[in-house]
Amino acid sequence: MKVTVIGEREVNELLDFPESAKKLVDAIASAFRDYSVGRVVMPRRTVMYIDNDWWGVMPCGSRNVGFSVKIVNVIESNKLRGLPTTQGIVILLDDTTGVPLAVINGTALTAWRTAAASAVSIKYVAANVDNVALIGAGLQARYHVLLLTRVFNIKRLLIYSRTKGKAIELMNLARDRGVDSVIVDSGFDAVKQADVVIALTTSKEPVIYGSWLHEGMHVISVGAPERESREFDDDVIRKASAIVVDSREAVINETGDIIIPMKNGLLAENNLIEIGEIIAGLRQGRSSSRDITVFKTVGIAVEDLAAASYVYRLARDRGMGVTIEL
Repeated sequence: MKVTVIGEREVNELLDFPESAKKLVDAIASAFRDYSVGRVVMPRRTVMYIDNDWWGVMPCGSRNVGFSVKIVNVIESNKLRGLPTTQGIVILLDDTTGVPLAVINGTALTAWRTAAASAVSIKYVAANVDNVALIGAGLQARYHVLLLTRVFNIKRLLIYSRTKGKAIELMNLARDRGVDSVIVDSGFDAVKQADVVIALTTSKEPVIYGSWLHEGMHVISVGAPERESREFDDDVIRKASAIVVDSREAVINETGDIIIPMKNGLLAENNLIEIGEIIAGLRQGRSSSRDITVFKTVGIAVEDLAAASYVYRLARDRGMGVTIEL
């Protein structure tokens, strides 16, 4: 059998165009819809620790899309080895025959699909996307700049990060892509000037506060993947007209941004609206241009499946990747 190996360079080359980036967003939107209406088989991710190293396995299957498994790890000691702390691969198989189709670099694919998930929420929930603020300037922030500048007509990008060097790199990247970009001195300064604010941090404590928010904002949280971590405080929940998530089951089990407000009695499971329900027309997200809306994403396996299937088809059609015989 023949399998296509698609590396980081190929993933980036395939997706860093307006047409392909927009189609990736459409693919992720369709995946969210299919998940929320029950067309996807997706067990919860399996998580294990080997010593202090985190390992995760994320399977997903959907007819006419495929079957995928992502294997991902977080190994902090890799910093001493000069290796990335987070690595992974996505394996794609044909859902009808079971034939393996591709092995894809999981780091790049995850970064693109995560940015695409944010873009889906902007497309279906946000009131305006003229001014976008990023809190954090790491890998996810970089890929958000890559994708969002291909998909939306952003007029101004505001960046806040405690790591000035990375913030400067991000600012220059946005400027190179024709977007006015500035570094601000605080999270408050970023939020106050933004229509959309995206938190992409590893912070344990809130980096966005409800007292900072203004009418019409859309707040996205990508970080805080642990039960004790959070990127926004309780007042964000109090002020929000709609709390939109990628998966109810995932967020109530995995992230402090939802778990902590639920424990504090501010939020019930039925208050959470899946983005797929909005796309399917089952529930409403924003009802007014003045609403404050929130999108919390922890990343789910159906995103990996949709992104892997799309990237594989692109690579096949353009003759990219390396084909090996197994």
